[in-house]
Amino acid sequence: MNRLSFAAVAGSILVSLLSATVFAAGDSVRVYVGFEPGQKTAVAQSLKNAGAQTHHEFDALRAFAVTVPALALQGLQNNPHVSYVEEDPKRFLMAQSAPYGIAMVQADDLSLQPAAANRTVCIIDSGYDLGHEDLPTSNVSGTNDPGTGNWYTDENSHGTHVAGTIVALDNELGVVGVFRDSNVNIHIIKVFGADGWAYSSTLVAAAENCEAAGANVISMSLGGSFRSTTEDRYFAAANGRGVLSVAAAGNDGNTAYSYPASYDSVMSVGGVDEGRQLYTGSQRNDQVEIAGPAVLVHSTMPTGTGSEASVTVGTDGFAGIGMEGSPTGTASGPLVDCGLGTSACPGGAGQVCLIQRGSISFAEKVVNCEAGGGVAAAIYNNVSGGLSGTLGTTVTGIPSLGLSDTQGAALLGRLGEAATVTVDAGNYGYKTGTSMATPHVSGTAALIWSSHTACTNADVRSALNAAAEDLGDPGRDNSFGHGLVQARAAFDYLAASGCVGAPGDIILSAIGYKVKGKQQVDLSWSGATSANIDVRRNGAVVATTENDGAYTDVTGGKGKGSYSYQVCEAGTSTCSNTAQVNF
Repeated sequence: MNRLSFAAVAGSILVSLLSATVFAAGDSVRVYVGFEPGQKTAVAQSLKNAGAQTHHEFDALRAFAVTVPALALQGLQNNPHVSYVEEDPKRFLMAQSAPYGIAMVQADDLSLQPAAANRTVCIIDSGYDLGHEDLPTSNVSGTNDPGTGNWYTDENSHGTHVAGTIVALDNELGVVGVFRDSNVNIHIIKVFGADGWAYSSTLVAAAENCEAAGANVISMSLGGSFRSTTEDRYFAAANGRGVLSVAAAGNDGNTAYSYPASYDSVMSVGGVDEGRQLYTGSQRNDQVEIAGPAVLVHSTMPTGTGSEASVTVGTDGFAGIGMEGSPTGTASGPLVDCGLGTSACPGGAGQVCLIQRGSISFAEKVVNCEAGGGVAAAIYNNVSGGLSGTLGTTVTGIPSLGLSDTQGAALLGRLGEAATVTVDAGNYGYKTGTSMATPHVSGTAALIWSSHTACTNADVRSALNAAAEDLGDPGRDNSFGHGLVQARAAFDYLAASGCVGAPGDIILSAIGYKVKGKQQVDLSWSGATSANIDVRRNGAVVATTENDGAYTDVTGGKGKGSYSYQVCEAGTSTCSNTAQVNF
């Protein structure tokens, strides 16, 4: 670069530095001051005369880092021995952030964190990126599936994202989870490969492996539209054995049932956004039991497969979400308001296009920005919340990202300033769906259970529902269930009410089905202590059987029918709760 062009750059740097700030007498500013070859001593003397405080000397770069009175800046710019003057901008620790959902479910209350791991959450999903910088390697185990490979890899990303919501570490990197310090046991069952589907039988086998691994909570961010009697029977039996099963309600935005979430023995989790409004895809039906954060949830992704995106103006950074299909890279230029981006943006080549969502596709907006000479596109939402978008099959040559409505409003106040857009590969990413709501609930269940270990799965489930933040219609409704899961409130509920199913109580669950038209009922229980138990149907003892936790009652009936069941210590009136079955 020749002297003339360098001086022009130095002048523009100084002008932007001065125009961005109104200085009063006595103000000082921290800057880099470059010096021409052989002129270090002369410039050092000029800085001393100006009252500068020198912080660093970079001989190889021919520059000083100094704090200098603001009124001396123009004189330094005019000094023939000075090659440039530029701001010494602040750099910030790239610290972790807590995704909005963690505080929303009250899991940011550090007093709830257990001192050591005493509960086990089994995650049935697409695997786990063991070795990820923000995920634990201790208290983590898994079971390999012959069809999907090693549990400690994740070719899909879904499972690693789910796991991060539950256990991302408090380590100054990335994000944090419901548990922060490897203080919960995690067992991974990998049932999904890159294609993202599996059979119901695969799920049942996986859940059996969860139980074998000592799972207290099974977390399933998965589902399908067809019911399975075998699957239903398994989860009912697991519930009777003390396991709390949690699953996603589904993302079709209708009133259909999704399974396993819609079995009575499984907690069905709906979704809300950051504003506590119903996630538009969340399925709504009478099985939805509770809700969790589901929209643009920030969590871990397999190393290098995520996306980190931002806009920087001056020293202010705005974290965004890279457009799906955006090329990676960094581009800088003056920030220009391009409205809705329905045509090539005015302002000349080299600008960063600030565009509002609406009217045309995201891809068309980016194409129009590029056609007008834009070097990057920042598209902000026209409704409350962040923006995640896709370019589809459109190929563009500039980085593009989505921003929230509030970020867009803030940037509209920074037009004309130099902006830098970065879209790069990373270790974190955003996902939306009831799959993301589910780990908020399963993690919270394990969290409060960790401090109330005498409680049963039924106690924990009841506490979560009773303490949920009511949303929508008063009381339970088909959109939000009992409401938004709340960790502190559920903890306090158990502390105040105690455990209904404390040791000594018998907990019974029942599921009815038909075999060749004939009614059968599977009973599952826990808590009985005698060698044998009596099975009571509609108040009468119909069998005395071994106390092994399971019994199938073949009623002999056909068509419709209604039965109430209890199991009792044999020959006594010490009985379980009553479980009702209707055909």
